[in-house]
Amino acid sequence: MKNILLTGLFLVMVIAVVSAQDQTKIKKDSVKTSRDTSAKILNEVKISSRYYRRYNLNKSSAALKLNTPLLQLSQNIQEIDQSIIADQQSININESVTRNVSGAIRNNNADMYNSSVFMRGAQITPMRNGMDLSMIYAGPSAEDAAIISRVEFIKGPSSYINGLFDPAGSYNVLTKQPMGSNTNQISLATGSFNLYRVTADLDGNMDKAGKWQYRLNAAGQKAKSFQKYNFNDKLVIDPVIKYNINDHSYVSAEYLFQTQRFQQYFSTVFAPDGFASLPTDFTINDPNKAPFKSIEHNSFLSYHNAFNKNWHLTVNAAYAHDHLEGTYFFVSRYNAAQPNLIMRRATYERLNTDVLAIQPYINGEFNTGAIHHQFVGGIDLNRKKFLSYSGASDPTANQTLYPLDAYNPVYGIGFDANLRAGDLTEIATDQQSISYQAAYVQDELAMFGDKLRITLAARLTFSETGVQKSATRTSLGTTKNTAFTPKFGLNYSLTSDLSVYALFDQTFTPQSGINTTNGEAFKPLEGENLEAGFKKDWMDGKWNTTVSVYRIIRDNVKVSDPSTNIQTQLGQTLSKGIEFDLKGEIVKGLNTVINYAYTDSHISKDANVARVGLATPFRVKHIQNTWLNYLLPFTEIKGVSVSAGYQLQVGRAGRYELQNLKLAPVFRVDGGIGWSNSRLSVNGIINNILNRFNYGSAWITPSAATTGTYAYVPYPPREFRLNVGYKF
Repeated sequence: MKNILLTGLFLVMVIAVVSAQDQTKIKKDSVKTSRDTSAKILNEVKISSRYYRRYNLNKSSAALKLNTPLLQLSQNIQEIDQSIIADQQSININESVTRNVSGAIRNNNADMYNSSVFMRGAQITPMRNGMDLSMIYAGPSAEDAAIISRVEFIKGPSSYINGLFDPAGSYNVLTKQPMGSNTNQISLATGSFNLYRVTADLDGNMDKAGKWQYRLNAAGQKAKSFQKYNFNDKLVIDPVIKYNINDHSYVSAEYLFQTQRFQQYFSTVFAPDGFASLPTDFTINDPNKAPFKSIEHNSFLSYHNAFNKNWHLTVNAAYAHDHLEGTYFFVSRYNAAQPNLIMRRATYERLNTDVLAIQPYINGEFNTGAIHHQFVGGIDLNRKKFLSYSGASDPTANQTLYPLDAYNPVYGIGFDANLRAGDLTEIATDQQSISYQAAYVQDELAMFGDKLRITLAARLTFSETGVQKSATRTSLGTTKNTAFTPKFGLNYSLTSDLSVYALFDQTFTPQSGINTTNGEAFKPLEGENLEAGFKKDWMDGKWNTTVSVYRIIRDNVKVSDPSTNIQTQLGQTLSKGIEFDLKGEIVKGLNTVINYAYTDSHISKDANVARVGLATPFRVKHIQNTWLNYLLPFTEIKGVSVSAGYQLQVGRAGRYELQNLKLAPVFRVDGGIGWSNSRLSVNGIINNILNRFNYGSAWITPSAATTGTYAYVPYPPREFRLNVGYKF
C-alpha cells in the first residue's frame, strides 16, 4: 500500500509539472525557448594554477536540488571547495576538512577506515553526490581528496534532501564530474612518515561533438604512520562517463573503487598513567599481525531532462558495498595489581555492509500572481544491510590476553589471530537491516520583489528496521514506523547583500540494533531544530559571513555504558549554540577562513537521573579555526603564496557521557608556502609546527569511574608535506 501511495504522489508531481509546462507553452504562443540544463551542472571550475581559489561559493551544488543563492536560503549551508582542501594539503576527508566549518569536529577513533563527523552535539550523516550512503555500524570509506570536487555541510535538518538524518545536520561529498575541458593534471606528493602519493585528474571529450565526456580521477598511496608498525596503502580509481543525449538531457555513470591496507583501522592508545602520557609513536599493535583489508565498490547512475528552462526531472541511483576484514588488538580489561600491563586481546572481524539508494525528483519555477515559486518534490528509496562476524561477540573465540608493558614494550610476539573461515552468512554474529521509502515536497515562495522568501516543506516516511541475528539470539523480527515531518523557513533580504533567516524543522531517523537493557529493537531517533541567523555578502560576494543560533531537541539517542558495554537510549538531549563563519577573499590575494562555535549539548531527560545534565559524547564547548592564504603581490616573485592557520578546541567531553571527563584543549598551528604558474605548482606545508601532543576520542576502560586504563587517539606530531603538480 505504501509503495502505491508513494508512486501516486510522484505521478501527481509529474502531472503538475507537465501541466505547468503546457501552460508556459500556451502563454508563449508556442514560441520555442532554448533548453537550459545549467541548473543541474555541478558548479565546479578546473583549477589551472595555484593562483585561482574559490574560498567563497555563493550557491550550493545541484546535488542539493536548490537553485536559490546561499544568501537567500532559510538554512545555513557551508561550502568547502577543492581549492581550500588543496591549499591545506589534506589527502582525505578525515584530514582537517572540518576545520573550515564552524563547530565541526571528528571522532578519530577509526581514522584509517571511515569518517565520523560531529556537529551541534551529535554525529552528522554522510552523503555522496546528494545520496544517502550512510551505512550500519561502519562505512562508507573515507573519501580521498583526489575525487572531491567540494564538501557541503548542511546545518540542521534537510528534508528537501533527506529527512532521515540527525537534526544536527549532514555533509555531502561531491565527486568530480566531466567538464569537457580537455585538461589533465598529475600531482606527486611526499612527506613525513614515508608518505608517497600520486594522483591524476583527466577530463575531456570522447568525440568532436562533445556528446560523450569523461572524467578519470585516480590516486595511489604508500604511507607509514607516526605510530609504530602502522601504515596506509591505498588505491582509488574513479571513472565517470557522461552522454549528452541532446541539448536538454543527459545520462552519466560513475564507478568508484577504493582499496586499502592498514595494520589497524584505529589508532587508539591505552595508557596506565593518563591521557597523552605515552610517546606519540607508542602502539598496542604488533608487527607480526597481518594487515587489515578494506574494499569499497560504489556506483552512481544519473539521468537528467530539462523539460524547459524552468522544469527539470532527475533520477539518481547509487549502490555502495564495503568489505572490511582483519585482526586487531583491543583492550577491555584493567589489571589493577599491575597497571603498567596493557591487557590486549586479538579479535578477528569480518564485515559486509551495503546501501542501495534511488532518488527520482522534479524541481522547477513558476508564478502565481506576484509570488514566485521554487518547487522540488520526489521520492527516496533506500535499503541498508549489514552482516558481520566479530570475535568480541563470539564466546567460542580464543579469550587469551597478551599483556604489553607500557614502559618496556616487547613486540614481535606469537599470538592466535582468531581467524574464522567459512561463508559470512554462516558464521555471522550480527545481521541487521534498515529500509525506508519517503515522499517529500518543498516550495519556496518569493514575494515583495523577492525580498521575502517563505519555505514550506513536508515529508512522509515509511521505515522498517530488522535484527536477523545477534550475538545472543536470532530472528528478533522487524520494527515498522511511519512519520510525518514538516518544515518551515523564512528568509528576508534587509538589503541586496544582507539577509536574516529563521528555520523550524523536524527529523525522524530509524536506528538499527538492540536495546540490551530490554532486548527490544531501538526506537527511532526523533528531533527538531529551531534556529535563526544573519547572512552577509561583502565586496560583491567575494567574501561572506554567517551568524546563526540554534536549539535542537533529540529523543531516543543511542549510547553505551563503558563499564558493561550495554547499549541503551537516552530520554532526551538538548543542544544550544552560536556559530560564526567567514569565508572568501577579504582583500586582493588574501583568501580567508575564520569560524567560531559555542556548543552547549547535554542530557536533559533520562530515566537514570545520574545522566541528566551531563555533556553528550564528544561535545566541544568552544571551537575556533583560522586559515589564511595570501598571494604575494610582488612581480619579482610572481605566483608565490604563503599560508598559515590554527585550530583550537576547548571544553572537550569524552566518548562516554557517564565518565564526565574533562579533556585537555586541542591546539595546532600550521603554515606553508607555494609557487605556481599556468602549468606547474609546488606547495609545501608544515602541520603542527609547535609539535604539540594533541589527542581525541578519549575514554577510560573498562570502568565508568575514574580508575582504569586511559584510552585516547593521538593526533600526528609535527609533519611536513610537499606536493608538485603539473597540468597538460
